[in-house]
Amino acid sequence: MDLRPLGRTDLRVSALSLGGAAIGQQYGAVSAAEVADTIHAAVDAGINLIDTSAYYGKGLSEELIGAALAGGLREKVVICTKAGRLDRAAFDFTPAGMRRCVEGSLKRLRTDRVEILLAHDIEFADDFERVFTDTADVLHALKREGKCRYVGMSCYPLGLLRRAVERCGLDVVISYAHFSLQNTLLLTEFLPTAEAHGVGVLNASPLSLGLLTH
Repeated sequence: MDLRPLGRTDLRVSALSLGGAAIGQQYGAVSAAEVADTIHAAVDAGINLIDTSAYYGKGLSEELIGAALAGGLREKVVICTKAGRLDRAAFDFTPAGMRRCVEGSLKRLRTDRVEILLAHDIEFADDFERVFTDTADVLHALKREGKCRYVGMSCYPLGLLRRAVERCGLDVVISYAHFSLQNTLLLTEFLPTAEAHGVGVLNASPLSLGLLTH
């Protein structure tokens, strides 16, 4: 599997990552054994990036990933997890809420730090200015404290994601459903800004949130 540098970080990640939404039962039931087999097969195939969130299965995705990585696999993978989104319509991007969310994630993942920590789906925040100040500040504080190595945000609207990059000193971002067979706006509407700021970009939902599965 091809490994690529991720922005200005010192991380080299596989061109394909393993997403944790399905592990959190977002698309149907999966067992702990199936999760472990999938993760082991992914690592054997050269995938070293696992993306998950406290939101997926209300923590179940992180719990199952943590269990599957026990016994030596943890140090072979880059974990990206996300905080601030707690449920389908529940969000808490306040500094205290982000800290609670991260501590829960670390416990479920059975680790004392993750490589990448993102504020999850910031487009649902009530106040973007507070995301660009208070939320960004707590992300950088958690980075200084060693809870994560790099920080960022995930977001659907590319204009809002550009503002986050320009304002928040981010290392990594996730954009979703903007680079696929029918939508390549990520290339023209966002990548120039990311490159100018040295920000690593992860492309999520290459099947456009299910559109290209029908």
